[in-house]
Amino acid sequence: MNSHKGNFAVLAAGFSGMVFFGVSLVVMGSVLPSLIEKFSLDTAGASTIAGLLPLGLMLGSLVFGPVVDRYGYKKLLIAATLAAVFGMELLAFAPSVSLVRIAIFFIGLGGGILNGLTSALISDASSDKARASNLSILGVFYTVGAITIPLIFASLKHIYTYTHIVSAAGVIMACSVLYYLFVKFPEGKFEGGFPVKKMLALAKEPAMLLLAFTLFLQSGAEGLASNWIPSFLEKVKGFSSENALYALSFMVFGMGTGRILLGVLLRIFSKSLLLTLSMTVAAAGITIVGLTSDNLWVSVGTFLTGMGSAATFPVVFSVIGDKFREVSGTAFSFALTIALIGNTLINLMVGVLGLSSLTILIAAISLAVPVIFYFNTKYIRSKN
Repeated sequence: MNSHKGNFAVLAAGFSGMVFFGVSLVVMGSVLPSLIEKFSLDTAGASTIAGLLPLGLMLGSLVFGPVVDRYGYKKLLIAATLAAVFGMELLAFAPSVSLVRIAIFFIGLGGGILNGLTSALISDASSDKARASNLSILGVFYTVGAITIPLIFASLKHIYTYTHIVSAAGVIMACSVLYYLFVKFPEGKFEGGFPVKKMLALAKEPAMLLLAFTLFLQSGAEGLASNWIPSFLEKVKGFSSENALYALSFMVFGMGTGRILLGVLLRIFSKSLLLTLSMTVAAAGITIVGLTSDNLWVSVGTFLTGMGSAATFPVVFSVIGDKFREVSGTAFSFALTIALIGNTLINLMVGVLGLSSLTILIAAISLAVPVIFYFNTKYIRSKN
C-alpha cells in the first residue's frame, strides 16, 4: 500500500510539472501583444524576444537527461520549477526589454527541463503495462496548462494587467515546490559518475535513431499545424483571422481528446495498431482542411488532425522508456532534442514549398510516422 501511495505521489508530481510546462510554453504568445504595446516594439524586436523561448527549451531538453540519470529527479525538478518561476516573475515586473529577454529564456529553460523530466519520470514510475497509457495521460495535463493561460487572459485582461496574471501564475507554480520536497522520487541510476560510454552509444543505436527520427517528423508536423494553419486559412482559403484561430483551437481540443482516449485504449490495443489508426485520422483531418472552405468542416478537420496526432509522443516515449530504462533520462533527452530540431527544420520547408502545400506536407509526414515506427518495431523484435 505504501508503495502504491508513493508511486501515486510521484505520478502526481509528474502530472503537475507537465501542467506548468504547458503554461510556460504558451505564456509568451499570451503576453507578447502587451509587451509590444508597453515597450513599443516593432516586428524585429518582438521576434528577438520570442526566439529566446525555443532556445531555452532546446537547452533544457538537452541537459536534463544526463542529470536525472546521475542525480535523480527531485533536485532538478525543483530547480527547473524555480527557474520557470523566476522567469515568470521577472517577465511580470521587468522594466526593460533586456530583462524581458532574460525572463523568456529562463521560462524556456525551466519549461524544457520540465517537459523532458516529467516524461522520463512518468516512464520510470510506471509499470510496463501502464507506461504508454500514463504517458498519454501526461499529455492531457499539458493541454490543461496550455489552454488555461489563454483562457485566463481572455477572461481577465479587462480587469487585470498581464503583470497580475503572470505573477499569480508564478506564485502558484512556486507552491508546487513545497509538495515536491515531501515526495520520494526515483534515485539516480549511476552513483559513480556519468555513464559517458552508454550515453554516446545511444547516438549509434539504430532503434534509438529510428525512434528519435519518428519524433523529428511528428514534432515537425505539429509545428507546421500550430504555426501555419491560421495563415493557411487566411491567405489560401480566405478565412477571417477570428475564424482561423477558432479552427486552430479545435486542434488543441482534439489533441486533448485523443490523449484521454489513448489513456484507455493503450491498455487494450497494441501500440502499432493505435499509432497507425491515429496517424491515418490525422492525415484524413488535414486533408479535409485542404479540400474545404466551410468553417464547420475545417473545424472538424483540425479537430481530427489534433486527435490523430495525439498518439505519437506517448507511444514512442513508452518504447524508449522500456528499451532504454538504464539510461532513460538521457534517452528522453536525446529524443526530445532531435524532435525540437525537427520542429525547426521542417517548419522551414513551408518557405521552400509555399503555403499552399501545407496540408499535403502535413498529411505526408503523418502517414510516414507509422511506417517508420513499424520498421523500428521489426528491428527491435529481430534483436530480441
